[in-house]
Amino acid sequence: MAIDERSLAAKLAARLTKSPEEKVKAIQTRKARRAMTLRDYEMRGNNARIREMTHVPELILVGAAGTGKTLAVVDYLHEIAWTYPKARILMVRKVRADLANSVLVTFERDILGEDNPICANMQRKTRDVYRYPNGSEIVVGGMDRPGRILSAEYDIIYVAEASQISLEDWETLVMRNRSTVVPWQQVIGDTNPDRPDHWIKQREQEGALVLLNTYHEDNPKYYDVNLGDWTAAGVQYVLGKLARLTGVRRDRYKDGKWTSAEGAIYDEWSERHHLIDPFEIPREWRRFRVVDFGYNNPFVCQWWAMDGDGRMYLYREIYMTGRLVRDHAAQINRMTEQLEVIEATVCDHDAEGMATLRSEGIKTTPAKKSVSTGIEAVKDRMRIQGDGKPRLFIMEGCRVELDQDLHEAKLPTSTVEEIPGYVWADGKKKEEPVKEHDHGVDAMRYAVMYLDASGSKRAAAARAVGLRGGRRRGR
Repeated sequence: MAIDERSLAAKLAARLTKSPEEKVKAIQTRKARRAMTLRDYEMRGNNARIREMTHVPELILVGAAGTGKTLAVVDYLHEIAWTYPKARILMVRKVRADLANSVLVTFERDILGEDNPICANMQRKTRDVYRYPNGSEIVVGGMDRPGRILSAEYDIIYVAEASQISLEDWETLVMRNRSTVVPWQQVIGDTNPDRPDHWIKQREQEGALVLLNTYHEDNPKYYDVNLGDWTAAGVQYVLGKLARLTGVRRDRYKDGKWTSAEGAIYDEWSERHHLIDPFEIPREWRRFRVVDFGYNNPFVCQWWAMDGDGRMYLYREIYMTGRLVRDHAAQINRMTEQLEVIEATVCDHDAEGMATLRSEGIKTTPAKKSVSTGIEAVKDRMRIQGDGKPRLFIMEGCRVELDQDLHEAKLPTSTVEEIPGYVWADGKKKEEPVKEHDHGVDAMRYAVMYLDASGSKRAAAARAVGLRGGRRRGR
């Protein structure tokens, strides 16, 4: 007992001699640790097994929406950060803004606790690092702006929604996974299934990557293993929202299958060729906007530019439900930069919507809406030309804001997400597309039709000037 008493006395003396700053730090450390120990959640299946997979350098949890894979990974990262002082961990997604609205919400709400000093005094959208009292750091970033995050080395790298990044992005991250504070190095990700020939599946087949499947039954929020039945939340989400999905989205997000959409209309589409990194649009390029109206369905406004070779680029997009046209008009005006010269705003044929835009100072032009002609025009622009490039591009991360309701319902949140699921109603006849989740691709069709028509008019005018002996004027 004498030894215990001396030890207790020593601890008490140390506590009394601590500076105010040391006392505050000690309290913060206890609060930060307590958030993890108080959370009542049972990791199941492969969500729990990742802690046994430290020998695997490349690992991805895959499964339908809502299987608990993201929560499992961020809990794993949190435990590593506490266990190994001065550990450096990277949490990354293709687009940084999407990370703030998804993974960081789960991390702060369900793992740290929103009153935790680790996540205090900074908003998620501007945060670049979580600093732990023991010196560990979890850095956050996006591959759309990779400069800062790729200048450092990390013990563990977590890629959220790994199917959205390219193989080149993944291999770049693998090269940065070389810090040695943690006894093992690992690039770990989570993802919903994608098409069967995705690079993730190919890398798994080559033996370079391990995929671990997760299921809705692994998530205690949705499935009660003691009762052997769905919880109320599971009935609402899995048997409700996800069960109402159709086609390829149901296959991937409810059933967890790696499938491609049958009868895809834009089978020329390839993220490798058509999805490009953002860049500053030269001032001399033509610019115009396209609008497809909606409220319960998405309202879409796209900003397009055309280069001197006739290639078109989608560089900004609003894709949002539940807002009035007047509110969208205000956002369109705010987001259109002062030096942008917008030659036209091409609109779906909604008289009331067009009138509202005009009342806010946005001049409108009715869209050419021929479906079959427009689809062929888009397909023609998507085809790879003789120089190895298509004539239509979409900039990565051009969507300005994530619609949380669409995201949680696993519905498309941008034009890019619509394209793979845009299919023919009859795969053999190929006459009419399925009329759902098509607001972005409709707007894209209007854009191509407008540009092709205006290009023809300009060419005709130029020929007429040439016949009269006049001089062509440059733009």
